[in-house]
Amino acid sequence: MKEHLIVRELLPLASADMLETDQEHLVQQHLLHCPECRAEYSQWNGIAGALKAIPIPQAPQRLVIQTRRLLYSTVSARKHQASKVGLSLLVIFSWMVAFMTLGFVRMLDVPLTRWLDVSSTTLWVVYIGISWFATALAAGILGKRYQQEGRTI
Repeated sequence: MKEHLIVRELLPLASADMLETDQEHLVQQHLLHCPECRAEYSQWNGIAGALKAIPIPQAPQRLVIQTRRLLYSTVSARKHQASKVGLSLLVIFSWMVAFMTLGFVRMLDVPLTRWLDVSSTTLWVVYIGISWFATALAAGILGKRYQQEGRTI
């Protein structure tokens, strides 16, 4: 009796070919022995066949084009906004790192100039050069990644 109730619930899905293999096997085995379920399955097959025969309405081409344009512009605007926020955060982070390392370099200025046997000006020029190089490298990597993803800033 329990199998009968289970199969009865599966009949609409079976008529639409939406069952998994084991469920389909269960339904087919039950239909061999149950005339009541066979009759109901036949009715569901008729309904499914009639539904498949109904033509699928198509949206007007103009509406499809307008909808695609609207979606594309909305998604593009959001991506552009996210890019601006991301780049702004990157700039803020770079300034924070620069100011933090600036204090560190000031603290080590005299010992480093003595240890490396260079002038203080040379040390600062190297520090600024390395900072700019690291920033340019990060910007280049970010730009390359954006280019590979097909995005623009």
